[in-house]
Amino acid sequence: MRPNYAVLVRSLPADGLEDFVNDWLAKRVKDYHSHELWRGTGDMGRDVTGYVTERRMEGPWDNFQCKQLSKTLSEPAAFVELGKIFMHAAAGEFSLPRAYTFVAPRGVGRAVQAFIAHPERFRQAFLDRWDTDIAKRLVDRQEILLTPEIRAMIVAFNFNEIHWLDSARLVNDPACKPALVKWFGDDPGPSPRGMVPDQIQSEESPYVGQLLRLYEEKGPGRYPDAAAALASAEHGTHLRDQRTRFFDAVAFDRFYRDSTPDDYLMNFKDEIYHGVVETHGEPQVSGLARLTQVMKLAAILQPSGILGKHAGPPVKQGTCHQFANEGRLPWHR
Repeated sequence: MRPNYAVLVRSLPADGLEDFVNDWLAKRVKDYHSHELWRGTGDMGRDVTGYVTERRMEGPWDNFQCKQLSKTLSEPAAFVELGKIFMHAAAGEFSLPRAYTFVAPRGVGRAVQAFIAHPERFRQAFLDRWDTDIAKRLVDRQEILLTPEIRAMIVAFNFNEIHWLDSARLVNDPACKPALVKWFGDDPGPSPRGMVPDQIQSEESPYVGQLLRLYEEKGPGRYPDAAAALASAEHGTHLRDQRTRFFDAVAFDRFYRDSTPDDYLMNFKDEIYHGVVETHGEPQVSGLARLTQVMKLAAILQPSGILGKHAGPPVKQGTCHQFANEGRLPWHR
């Protein structure tokens, strides 16, 4: 039975929730150029920030305010947390964020939900209630009244871009999958099989070119291009098998690059490399004999972890072709 990850996120400590959200943003590469975790005193109302450009906080940025509470986020707490952003932006510490998201695993109170659903009502409430409800709660033993500068920040901010996430919404985001794998051992499942295109692609041309030279060494005939080898009774099936393996490895990489932390795929490849490198370096009667021995060994390797569990022989063998592409383990030497 699949664990209830929303419940597990609610059980994280406060700093654990911040780390979890930081790991979530790490995979939102289509949304952010980079991200940053702010922790402890002096965070100025920022927990995790996502930067849209390389200018980081001097360009567009989004703020994710993590509130690991024993109950829903209350209306007073929401006003104070967002108020910190207006206060520090008015003081020139940073520009206003493009968007602001409360990450509250147990959700937000009904009043907070209503304010977020009515952006202009939320803005007006900040202006109306700042001095009475917010001013004394922003800084210990200080009263931060509504200055013209703070008012300007409230007026300028896009209240349409205030959002909230509870733990259920968070874990259902596809980009959250790697964080679930890292934190709770979630299994992303098997990767799809690769699709082998009819024409040789640029991404496979290095290792294919090396194979053509091996075929010529063995004979009979010359193989000026892949089409000639594919039409050959001697080598056509062999080349088709290698392409199947290569594209299975490509599909495997693509799937787990999106669904696991970055180091999982790197560690998998390292284990394959170290599992076959000695065999690759041993003297052989021919280049094809070397390839055959490496392929036999790669097929029976048992890499560790989730990726090792899902890597069948074609993926492990195709990974060796990727090494040949990179020049790490060339087939023709």
